[in-house]
Amino acid sequence: MFGLLMDHPGDAMTGEELAAAVGIPNGKYGVAGVLAWPARHCAAVERPLLCRYEEPMTPDASGTYWIDQAVADLFRTVREG
Repeated sequence: MFGLLMDHPGDAMTGEELAAAVGIPNGKYGVAGVLAWPARHCAAVERPLLCRYEEPMTPDASGTYWIDQAVADLFRTVREG
């Protein structure tokens, strides 16, 4: 999931889109579950989560996830190194 977001920095994707693209069961709830432990570890060392999240505008809409260009560049370098 992080690799997909790194390959498309700045492109917001819904939880459903992410889940479908990388085969995470349970749609947006599965994506939230995947992010639970990384979020806890980031919080423990007072760092933000790798990806960003924006709440949906209405209760029936989906929130979106994305990675900023600078973060994508950094982690892409690490991935390729």
